[in-house]
Amino acid sequence: MKSIVDTLTVIRNVVTKFEQEHKTEAKVALIGGYAVIFYGIERTTLDIDVCFYSPQENMGKSFYGFLKEYLSPNFKPRFIEASKDPSDPLKHDLIIIDDSEGEYPRIDILLVRYKWELEGIRLAKTIDKLSFPIMPLPYLLAMKLKAGGRKDELDAIEILKSMSEKEIKKARELAKKVGRDRKLHALLKEVE
Repeated sequence: MKSIVDTLTVIRNVVTKFEQEHKTEAKVALIGGYAVIFYGIERTTLDIDVCFYSPQENMGKSFYGFLKEYLSPNFKPRFIEASKDPSDPLKHDLIIIDDSEGEYPRIDILLVRYKWELEGIRLAKTIDKLSFPIMPLPYLLAMKLKAGGRKDELDAIEILKSMSEKEIKKARELAKKVGRDRKLHALLKEVE
């Protein structure tokens, strides 16, 4: 199995090529389990989750079409519209990339839907170990709060333990925006 660095290199290269060919800006940031791990929180995960943004009209279908043409044949991308995936509480369009040869882990690309996600992806900082941007903690926490699964809740608790006061202040702001301020308040009590 290829490493996360190898997998993120594939993603970074395809995003760069997309920008060049479409003469547009494109942003990507690591989210999900691996982002949590790189913030120093112990957990396991099988797939790599990233968030993607481009100002193009029909961003998802455009990027999906590009992936089908650009990626090597062993990668099998699928496009799932938010309305077709009732299990997604964030209601994102999603591109899932599976490797038919099993060398790479599954890649889930969530397409930015909310202004606060766009703000987070623009603030993402590149981590040297990965040479890839990672979603800032308050935004990652907001995504976890919005997702609402038990694993997400456990991640949120661990994220809260590692946040500075400034980050918690921003997290409160974001939790209110996403309608999860009560949940954040309850988790903060649990952390105390």
